[in-house]
Amino acid sequence: MHSAANTQVLRFVQRDHRNSFPSTALTRLLVFAFLLVGTGLCSNAQQSGSIPNASSISGTVVQEPGSQPLKKVLVQVVPEDQSQGANYTDATDSDGHFRIANVSPGRYRIYLERTGFTGVNERGRRSNTNVFTVQAGQSLEELVFHMLPTAVIVGRVTDEDGDPMPGVNVIAEKKQPGKSRRENVGSGTTNDMGEYRLFGLFPGQYWVVAIPPPDFRDYESTTEKSVSGSDEKNNNIAADAKPDTRYLTTYYPGALDASQASILTLKAGDEMPANFTLVPTRTYRVHGTIAGILPGQKPTVELFSKAGDSYRANSTEIGPDGQFEVRGVGPGSYAIRASLGTDSQPLTARQDINVGASDVDGVRLVPQPLFTISGNLRVQNNAATDLTQYVVNLRASEVPDDATVFLSQESAGETSPVDRFGHFEWKNVCLGDYIVQVLGGNIVESDVLGHGQGVYLKSATLGGQDITTGFTASGPATLELVLSTKGAAIEGTVVEKENDIEEKPTANENAVDINHPATNAMVVAVPEEKYRKIPSRFVAGTTDQHGRFALRGLAPGSYTLHAWQDVEDGLWRDAAFLKSQEANGTSVKVEEGSNQKIELQLTALGDDWH
Repeated sequence: MHSAANTQVLRFVQRDHRNSFPSTALTRLLVFAFLLVGTGLCSNAQQSGSIPNASSISGTVVQEPGSQPLKKVLVQVVPEDQSQGANYTDATDSDGHFRIANVSPGRYRIYLERTGFTGVNERGRRSNTNVFTVQAGQSLEELVFHMLPTAVIVGRVTDEDGDPMPGVNVIAEKKQPGKSRRENVGSGTTNDMGEYRLFGLFPGQYWVVAIPPPDFRDYESTTEKSVSGSDEKNNNIAADAKPDTRYLTTYYPGALDASQASILTLKAGDEMPANFTLVPTRTYRVHGTIAGILPGQKPTVELFSKAGDSYRANSTEIGPDGQFEVRGVGPGSYAIRASLGTDSQPLTARQDINVGASDVDGVRLVPQPLFTISGNLRVQNNAATDLTQYVVNLRASEVPDDATVFLSQESAGETSPVDRFGHFEWKNVCLGDYIVQVLGGNIVESDVLGHGQGVYLKSATLGGQDITTGFTASGPATLELVLSTKGAAIEGTVVEKENDIEEKPTANENAVDINHPATNAMVVAVPEEKYRKIPSRFVAGTTDQHGRFALRGLAPGSYTLHAWQDVEDGLWRDAAFLKSQEANGTSVKVEEGSNQKIELQLTALGDDWH
C-alpha cells in the first residue's frame, strides 16, 4: 500500500507557494553551469553563516534492490533560476545520509551522482532529477532517494586470425520508444589488446556495434589516368578480377545488417561479455562526375552512411574532368556530397544513393552556389533586453526518420549568436526548406519563479511574408524576428487517483477516489499541428512535491496539455506518440499575456512508450 506521503518517502513542513519550471534544455544548461562552477561556490553558500528565512534539506540515498544505505553519493541542489539562489552540495555518509543547511527559499532540482549508479524513482524508472520547492524557514526532511547499479558491456575485437584490432569504435545502442530508430547511449574504443568497456548502462535491451577505423587503401591517390577515359574501364576490369575487401561495421555477434543483430538484455549490476570477430567483406566502388569544375578548384567528395554508423570519404580520386571514385563501400544507403568553389563563393551538391551487390556508376553531381542568410532580432516596443543572451537556430523543415544512430548537422541545423545590435547570420546555406527559432535567454523557459509571463517569438518575416512555420531558401535573404515579453502562462496542479497508485480495497464498494499530487510529472503544452515542426513551440515543465507546475512564454494560440511520469525527453514531439495520446489531452487556448490555472489528471504511458 502506498500513500501520497510515502510516494517519495518525504516529510514536508511547508505550505502553499508559487513556482514554475524550465524546460529540459534549460535544466541541462543549469547542470552544466553548476559543474563548471564546482563545489567552491557551493561551499561558500553553506559556510557564509545563517541566512534569513533559510531552510535545510536532508535525507538518505539507498541502493536498490534491498534499500541498503549508499555512501559517497554526491547530492547536488541546483535552483531552477540561477539568479534567485545558490548551488549546494553534500556527500552521503556511511549511513547514506546527507544534510544541506542554509538553503534559501526557492524551487530546486536535486541531482544524484556516483560512478556505477543511476537514480531511479519508486517505480524503478530512471529518474535523473527530482524537483522540490523550499519554503522560507521550513525544511525538507527525511527524503529518500533510490539508486540502481548500472550495467557494463565488455569484450574484445579480433580479426579473422584472432589478432587484436585496436582503434575499433564500439557503440551500445538502445531503441527509442515506439520507433525503429536507435540511439547511441555508450561508446568506447578498443585498446592495443583489442579490448573495450562500455559502462554506466541502465538495465534494459541493447544492440552493440563495432565500427573499424578507416582503411587507408581507400584514400591512396592513384594516377589521374586510372579515373578517366578508357583506362577507367580497364581499371574496373582489374578491380573485378580481384574484388575489394574491407572490415565493415559489424553488429553483435557478427551481422552486417542491423536488423539481424542480437539483443543483449542487461540487468542491474551485470557485466555482459560481447566479443567480435571481424572478417574482410566484399566492398564496392562509387563512380561519378562533378559538373562545372573550373581550373584551380579543388573539389571534395564525401560519402555518409544514412544508417549513421559509418563514414567514407575520398577526395584524392577526382580528375580534372570532374570524375571521382570512392572505394571500400559496403552495401547500404548513403548520401554523397560534393563541395567546391572558393571561400567567397562556395558550391555544394548532395544526392542519395544505394549500394547493392555491385559498383555504382554514373553518379552526376551539379554543385549549386551557397549563400548567406542574415537577420535582425528585436524586442517588441524596443524593451530594454540584452539580445546577446539569445541564439537563432536554422534547421531543415523535414528531419529524416531513418534508423539512425547519429543526427547529422544537416538535420540538427546551425545556430548563430545574436550580437548586441540584434544582428545574426548563417553562411554557406544551401537550397532547401527551413524553419527558424530563437533559443536561450528567457525564451520559453523564462522567469521560472513567476516574474512576468515569459518571452516568445511573436513574428518572423522574410520580405514582409510570414515565415513562422517555415520558408524556402533559394538565395541571400534577410529575416526580421520580433520577440514579445508578454508570453502566456499556464499554472496548476497534476493529480492522480488513489486507485491508480495503489490497490483499491475490494471490500468497500463505496470507496471514493481520492486525488493525490503527482510528483516529478512532465507537463507539456503541445501546439497545434502547423507548429509541431518547431521544437521551441512545445513548452514543458516538471511538477514539484505538491504536483504544482507553471508553464511560461507560450505564444498565443491553441494547445493540448498532457501530464506524464517517466516519459522520455522529447518523446512528445514524435507524431506517432502524440497520435496515441490524443484522447488523454486537455485543450486550452491562450491569449497574449494571459495567465490560466488548471488541474490536470496524470496519464499513464503504455509499455510501448517506456
